[in-house]
Amino acid sequence: MEPQEVLVPLAMFAMIFGIVYVTVTSRHRQRMAMIEKGMDPGLLKEREVPFRTLRNGLVLVGVGVGLFLGYLLDSRMQGYGVNGDMGDTPLPYFMMVMLCCGIALIAHHFIAKQHKGSSPD
Repeated sequence: MEPQEVLVPLAMFAMIFGIVYVTVTSRHRQRMAMIEKGMDPGLLKEREVPFRTLRNGLVLVGVGVGLFLGYLLDSRMQGYGVNGDMGDTPLPYFMMVMLCCGIALIAHHFIAKQHKGSSPD
């Protein structure tokens, strides 16, 4: 067994552990400093994204539609490959997924904005 076959996964897990450890300890230190100064650590709550599940659902639908449109674009587009096709390029898939996800996020913004404007709160 080559050393790279062991070292690469070991380094990956060590990196993930390091990132999680630094994040957790810095959050703990920040909260402890706030408590020492007499502040409420509950003020650090993450900003709530309105309609988070709607956003996630729209993005996943955007990914699915983007992959489908990327397939259609890849199969129908004339290219410079050996047989006149695009070859193995992922460009049509990438373009369509990014475009459809962007449209989904814009739709989420307008839906959340419309709901926020019509709420009595």
